[in-house]
Amino acid sequence: MNTLRRPPLQQDKSPAFTFVLTLIYAFFIFIRPQELIISLYDIPFIAILSVIILLVIALAHRPLKFTPQYALLLLIYPTAVISGLLNGWLGEGVQQANKYMTACLIPLFIFSTVFTSPSRKKGFMWLSLISACIFVHNGHIQQNSFDGFGWSGTEYVEDGRIRYLGIFKDPNDLGVFFMMNIPFALYFLKHSNAFSKIIASLCLTSIFYGIYMTNSRGTMLAVIGITGLYLLLKYGGVKAIIPGLIFTPIIAFVVSTFRAVSSQEASAMGRLWAWWDGLEMLKAKPFFGVGSNNFIEHHGRVAHNTYIQMAAELGLAGYLLWTTILFLTLAMGFAAVMYTKKHLPEDLTEEVKKELALCSTFFYSLCGFAITAFFLTRNFFIVFYMIAGLAISSYYRLIALNKGISLLIIKNTIIKIITLEIILLIFIYIILKLTV
Repeated sequence: MNTLRRPPLQQDKSPAFTFVLTLIYAFFIFIRPQELIISLYDIPFIAILSVIILLVIALAHRPLKFTPQYALLLLIYPTAVISGLLNGWLGEGVQQANKYMTACLIPLFIFSTVFTSPSRKKGFMWLSLISACIFVHNGHIQQNSFDGFGWSGTEYVEDGRIRYLGIFKDPNDLGVFFMMNIPFALYFLKHSNAFSKIIASLCLTSIFYGIYMTNSRGTMLAVIGITGLYLLLKYGGVKAIIPGLIFTPIIAFVVSTFRAVSSQEASAMGRLWAWWDGLEMLKAKPFFGVGSNNFIEHHGRVAHNTYIQMAAELGLAGYLLWTTILFLTLAMGFAAVMYTKKHLPEDLTEEVKKELALCSTFFYSLCGFAITAFFLTRNFFIVFYMIAGLAISSYYRLIALNKGISLLIIKNTIIKIITLEIILLIFIYIILKLTV
């Protein structure tokens, strides 16, 4: 049980300048000063910063790793182009393929490459938590102003559902961001000093208030899902069931205050029909789908299910590629969680404990996203790729600490994941067949 005791790990060559640039890049993605200040509106700060960061990485960062997730995202490019060509809209196919590179691959690569130490990852987590609190404050102003506008210049929608700028202009996107920050706050509550714990507790309280103001049922279901998953993995068996029974009435009450989730409710039934139409599109064009961004052309609205929309628009090829990116990253985090359970704390070095804690944190954050992806279409949600990059970085650093011994056999894991993905589609089809 002494397998992880080893000399301190030699750090990767990654200049601090790159880390600072990446935090600024994240700041512009989250807070979006380029949309708050009119004089900055036409300056593409995010694109400029991403190019600079990539150049610095190419010149100064060593070693450069090539992960399976990079390969899968690169394969989505020709898939989207071929899909567009087969559906008579090559230009749109190329445009959507480029979007997968700029909104997905680049942030995934940057975050998995630059964040080489626990301190850097924690720096990003604090930035994310502070951003969440800023969004909550803006939402509070929206709900309490006479005209529904916050200091960001955006107004609430649908009788008080708060939102922000840019990628958070949809209340559901804002809710997903809040939910993905919950594990960050919990991490600092457990692994920081007294002052940081106070700040983290305030952030956590603010985040729950923010989720309430978004009135996002998908977000609330994700919070319930990751809570249940944590209890199951932490305690298992009866120990997980007992707290579940205790908190079920509370959860039921909270969910009842959100919009209805019944399949008989009009909005929910509309989503179920969208899922059904998505599977019909997949049946009609099983290999490359109806074309990226073309779902709405065939149905009139988005699928409100990332898995279904990927299958419908890019066929089995795109569905398997994108879903494998998500599930493989989750498998890496799950391997770290199980590794923690299998080893006594005294058998692990402090460095390993820190990385395992971060792996677990990113795992639960991404699990929440995977749940919301079942109720929302978010294949281009950049925050997912940023946090997935952190998860990948932590996993490979953990391997380095483990003397290069992998926690997963990647090839076997991918085969299992693809099997699971096919089963998932069949399961959705059966449920819809019995429901709609």
